[in-house]
Amino acid sequence: MKTVILSILMLSSGMVSKLQNKIEFWLNTDYDQFYLVDGNEAEIANSLWINEDDFNSRIEVSGSVMGIRTERSGKVKVIVEVFDKKPDFESQDDYDHIVECSFEIKSGHLMIKNCPDFELVKDIILPVGLYRIRVSSANLSTVASDYSGVDYYRLSIWNEKEISAKSVLKQYTE
Repeated sequence: MKTVILSILMLSSGMVSKLQNKIEFWLNTDYDQFYLVDGNEAEIANSLWINEDDFNSRIEVSGSVMGIRTERSGKVKVIVEVFDKKPDFESQDDYDHIVECSFEIKSGHLMIKNCPDFELVKDIILPVGLYRIRVSSANLSTVASDYSGVDYYRLSIWNEKEISAKSVLKQYTE
């Protein structure tokens, strides 16, 4: 288990969002998913992925757990970036699927856990508050039937003032 301390400067002025911290790592997944968890939440809800809209959006929040659907099981690359405010897109063309949603962190720990064991992979320390998380999924069409591929998942995180609805900015169609 590695704990990563990310400091965030919540700047109210300035026109350009600034990348505060970035980490990259590989994550073993099964059942085509992994989780973001507020604190050390003990378990996930059995109701994840039963709603077709959530399944198609590739992201679902249930209480203190966010499920992120990947294109395959196996070892996938994950990039986590924390910004001081909502970042601009470099290019939507670089990604196959892009979705955003709100997530509240009450514990000060954003834990990334694998599936199905729910084992801690990364513990990211963030100030308590409300966040927006954008999941940008790339190279989904490279996934083969043997679960090989070069897909990866970029999580952009920034503070937000109020909860806003989930938004699919770019839909992947298989």
